[in-house]
Amino acid sequence: MARNTILIADDDEENRTFLKSLFQEDYTVAVTENGRQAMEFLMQNHQDVAILLLDMHMPVVDGRALLKVLKVKGVTSRIPVVMMTTTLDTELVKECYANGAVDFVMKPFTPEIVVGRVKNTIALYHSSAQLKGIIAQQTAQIKEKNKELKAFNDRLMEVMSSIVEFRNLESNAHIKKIKGISRILAETLSGIYGKEYNLPPEKVDIIESASALHDIGMIAIPDSILLKPGKLTADEFEVVKSHTTRGCEILEQIQELQSKEYIKVSYDICRHHHEKYDGSGYPDHLVGDAIPIEAQIVSIADVYDSLISDRAYRDAFDMDKAYSMITGGEAGVFSEKILDCFSRSRAQIESYCSRYSG
Repeated sequence: MARNTILIADDDEENRTFLKSLFQEDYTVAVTENGRQAMEFLMQNHQDVAILLLDMHMPVVDGRALLKVLKVKGVTSRIPVVMMTTTLDTELVKECYANGAVDFVMKPFTPEIVVGRVKNTIALYHSSAQLKGIIAQQTAQIKEKNKELKAFNDRLMEVMSSIVEFRNLESNAHIKKIKGISRILAETLSGIYGKEYNLPPEKVDIIESASALHDIGMIAIPDSILLKPGKLTADEFEVVKSHTTRGCEILEQIQELQSKEYIKVSYDICRHHHEKYDGSGYPDHLVGDAIPIEAQIVSIADVYDSLISDRAYRDAFDMDKAYSMITGGEAGVFSEKILDCFSRSRAQIESYCSRYSG
């Protein structure tokens, strides 16, 4: 419904009559004698009011008092209020602006000034309301597209991680545990060190999903090496280590299908999840926080699950032993902050991983 009503609140009948004459050809004009009447009118007709012309001093409830009430109720954010007064005291002006007034007109009135200010203010608020509506509509559309994109991303990640699973490189349980542990650690890290690491919920979702692809490069490693029952030679191990860079080459082939942030997080995890905080990792021997935080998160998740899982060359460690190996430095070097979050979320991680035991 279009707002086409000008509401005038003034205890002086002559002023009300004069103001009404200025606008009645173009607008519906409603007049009230005090703040209480104006409030009652607004309660019943606020959707029609385009502007309120409010006298500063009136009986029963004056303009200053009504303005404060309108500010508290949020009315001034929807309906512009122009104060009418005979004098402009600096402190009074500051008070009125602070309570939501948009302009002042002086008494006695100059018709051209009053009409110009009122019409300009109405036009400004109308344009602002239209803009807010457009922004709200576009925001809703973007949110819906983001939901569709996330669903597509998740499905693509599931398909690609399934390729690894079907080749018997990693079990479905391992992939699920990596995703779950990564989410737990990312949420804990965000809650404790949120000022240092930009990990909003949207990025936590991406880390969880992208973590499933940490070893996607393994599909490029020859079976003769990957499935070798005995110990690998030094050269063979170098080939296995190349799964980090090979995985990035695979991700580059699908970058047009993903958002830039999704690809970046996936790439960083794939390439750097075997880096160590002291620089002893691979492939780039990054040191400290030069290692992307998402890769640090997935790295400790991968190491922990490896320790609590059976391997061809050893049985699984129990969770207590795996925890002590990681916190004691036996399983590689991690940052103090990552270890702190790992310790804080230990119970949650162990509970999650217990679902996939055996």
